[in-house]
Amino acid sequence: MEHVITDGKNIKMQGFYKIWQVNPKTGEKLLLRDNKNLILNNGADLLARAMAGVKYSNISHIYVGYKNNVDGSFTRPTLDKAYTDKFSSYGSGILEDFGYIRVPLAYSPSFLNTEGYQNNISVFTGIVTTGLDTSGAAFRDENYGGAEPSQIFEVALVAATEPTGPGGDIVFSRAHFSELLYNTSYNLTIAWGIQFTA
Repeated sequence: MEHVITDGKNIKMQGFYKIWQVNPKTGEKLLLRDNKNLILNNGADLLARAMAGVKYSNISHIYVGYKNNVDGSFTRPTLDKAYTDKFSSYGSGILEDFGYIRVPLAYSPSFLNTEGYQNNISVFTGIVTTGLDTSGAAFRDENYGGAEPSQIFEVALVAATEPTGPGGDIVFSRAHFSELLYNTSYNLTIAWGIQFTA
C-alpha cells in the first residue's frame, strides 16, 4: 500500500560545492568555483535507501564531467531532476565528445553545524590527480598535444551501489559551471556540502 505525506512539513536538502586548485607540494590553494547544485529525484531515492540501512547507499564518488573539441560555446547535457542526460551516455551518439572522471572520496565524510542544528551538513571531498579513472571520450589535460584540452564543466555526487564497478552508480546531485582546464601541476580538490533542515 502506498503512503503519501501531504502535510507539507518535509525535510529539506540543499547542496553546495567548491573547487580548489591545490599545489600538492606547498598546499597553496586557489578557489576556482563556488556554487550550488541540483539534487536529483535519484537523490531522494538514495536518501530513503540510506535511511533504511541499505548496503552501499552512502556517497562514495564524485563525477567530474568534461567535453573535448570545444570551439567556443557548446550545448551542455540537460541538467534536470529527472536525470535526462545520463553520464553513462557520454562517449556515444550526440554526446560522443563528452566524458567523465570517476573520483573516489579522498576522506570519510565530515560534518558541520548550523544554528539550531548539530551535524546537519555532510561534507564530501574528492581530489582529482593523475592516473584518472575515466569513461566516455578520452580525457586531455592542459598539456595534451595535438588537440584542444578537455573542458571541465560539471560535477556530480554519486553513490556506488555495486562496489565492483560503476554499473550501479546512482547520481545524488549534479551541477554545471563555467569551463576550466586541468593543470597536472596541481590537484583539483572538490568539497561538497549537503545541508538538511527541518
